[in-house]
Order: sequence, then C-alpha cells, then structure tokens
Amino acid sequence: MNEDKTNKERIEQIHTMLMEFASGNFAYKLERSNLDDDIEALTALVNMTFEEIKDSFLHQGYANQSETYKHLIQMFFVLDVEGTIVAFNSRIKQMLFFDDNELQGNPFSTFLTQNSKLAWNDLKSKLVSTNLDAYEEFIMLSFKTKQNLILTTNCLASLFNDRTNKSERIVITSIEIIKNRIERENLNSGMGISETAGEAPNNSKKNKQLNLSFSDIRKIRNVHNHIVNNLDKQLSPLIELAHTFGTNEYKLKYGFKQLYGQTVFRFLIDERLRKASILIQHTDTSIKEVAHVTGFVSAPHFSKVFKEKYGFTPRDLRKQSNRNLK
Repeated sequence: MNEDKTNKERIEQIHTMLMEFASGNFAYKLERSNLDDDIEALTALVNMTFEEIKDSFLHQGYANQSETYKHLIQMFFVLDVEGTIVAFNSRIKQMLFFDDNELQGNPFSTFLTQNSKLAWNDLKSKLVSTNLDAYEEFIMLSFKTKQNLILTTNCLASLFNDRTNKSERIVITSIEIIKNRIERENLNSGMGISETAGEAPNNSKKNKQLNLSFSDIRKIRNVHNHIVNNLDKQLSPLIELAHTFGTNEYKLKYGFKQLYGQTVFRFLIDERLRKASILIQHTDTSIKEVAHVTGFVSAPHFSKVFKEKYGFTPRDLRKQSNRNLK
C-alpha cells in the first residue's frame, strides 16, 4: 500500500512537471531517487529531454527574447547573517508554492536540496566572514518546491551592511528566462523596479541568427558572468573582450544579443541599474556611493540614466522604500 502511494505521488510529480512545461515554464526538473524501476527511468528521461529542449529552444534562436521571453527576477530573498528569511518577494510563493508563514522566519537552507545546502553553507560562511561592506558571488542552487519538484537556478548572493537596522543582510536574487505572460507587480502604485531586465526595443529588421555551438555559448556566458562580476569597472572594447574569452567580435556581438535579448552595452547598463536599485532599496548607502560602486562616472549621470529607465530618480525610490519600512 505504501509503495502504491509513493508511486502515485511520483506519477503526480511527473504530471505537474509536464503541465509546467506545457505552460512555457522551463525552470523545473524532477528529483531523482535511488529506486530502480520504470518510473525512475521515466523521471530520468523527462529531465534529460526537457534540458535538451530548453537548450535548443532558448539558445538556437527559436525563442524571440525581445518579444516572447524575458529575463525576470523570479525570487528575491533577504536573510539575516544566520541565514534566516526575513523578507521575500511575492513571486517566490508562485515558484515554490509555499505560503508566507512557511517561508517567513525559517532557515533559507530548509528549501534547498541536500547538495545545495552544503554549497550554500560554504558560501554563507564566506559572505559573513568578509571584511567588505558589500560583497557578492554567483552560486547555482536547487530549491525543493512544496510539490517536490526541483527548481535549479543561478543566484546572486550579496552581502550588504544595513545601516538603518545596524545589521548585515544577505540578499539572494534569482534571475531566469520565463514566458512573458507573467507580468511584474509594482512595488507601490506604479513605483518600483521593473523585473524585466533590459527589454529590447521592437525592431522591424530581421535579427541576425547564429548557429551557436555549445562552446560558443559557454564563451558568451563567461563574458556575461565577467560583466556581472565587474560592474564597477570600465568595459573593454568588444574586440578585446572577445579575444580575452576566446571568440571573435562578430560572434560576441550578435551571439550575446541572441542569448540575452540585448546588446553587451545595454546589458551592462541594465545590470548596473539593477544592482543600484537593490542597494537603494535595501541599504542606506548614499546615492553618490551607489553610483560609484555600480560603475557610473558621476551621481548626476547615474540619476539621469536611472530616471530614463525607471521613470523616477534614485532619491524618489529611496524615499518610497523608507516609507514602506515605516
């Protein structure tokens, strides 16, 4: 009887996975077990097939990211230095299917797979032991949903000194490509940071499509990670950047836009603004210092670019965030 119940639950998980995929969500995969039966073989086949379809669909040009798919902030956790969840965005409940009371005040590691718990604990120790006021690092984490699906996503773990509360905070940001039918929610009456990262403008010209190999994709992803980890530094010319990472300017220029839906320079600006928005909303770092650590040449230039993208100034966002905390 127990075996029948377990098998039924495993079949239901496969069904849930298929329904998520049918709706255009490529984020999930099924947890593997040590069992050696037909259901486990099906689980392995489903995971493998979905990974291949996802890579083909997103990286070989079948997904028009400037129209149908976008980079969205899926999950946003704020933790104390012990790793306890103190705040989170509403989309987490949609992704992990847990209620507010199941998330708030619980250890972040509770929602990770065993391997990810070990990786997270190592990174957490590194984060809290650093002497820097602001430190961040990428980490691949696998979350377990309430329905026992596995959500694996690349996360940016950041340490910030929250001078308002005189404490340090860890921020976990997960960004994923998902279907544009999911729209962002405004923070307060239209004011807030858009969760879409750099929507590309409509262009009547046919986009250049490259037949990128897995090696090409890996090199372009390395450029992407280099940019994200060096937002405060001046970006090298494309030809130099391409040669540094073992590709050519043409593949970097058009391959990057094919993968990420925007040019290298536009991506750099959007990532700088994204990081700046997090610092403004969750720390009391001065606007001038935020501009400096995110690579802008001056505070006035930063404010101008920020307003052009979001429709309000950094100071407006800081005031709104402070009001929301009261």
